[in-house]
Amino acid sequence: MREVLLLHKDVSLLVEQIEKRLGKQDEKIELLFAYLSKFIEKEDSPRNTIGYKKWEE
Repeated sequence: MREVLLLHKDVSLLVEQIEKRLGKQDEKIELLFAYLSKFIEKEDSPRNTIGYKKWEE
């Protein structure tokens, strides 16, 4: 009976450790998607030309 209780306790500890790891990964993935959505929503503004400018007469 003691062995079963110890085994059950060990398994529950392992499950808790895995849940903690996955919880941290979920937060990182949500943060990544938040950054990506900011880039997608950003409006493209016209760029300034680089180089020599032509003189128009």
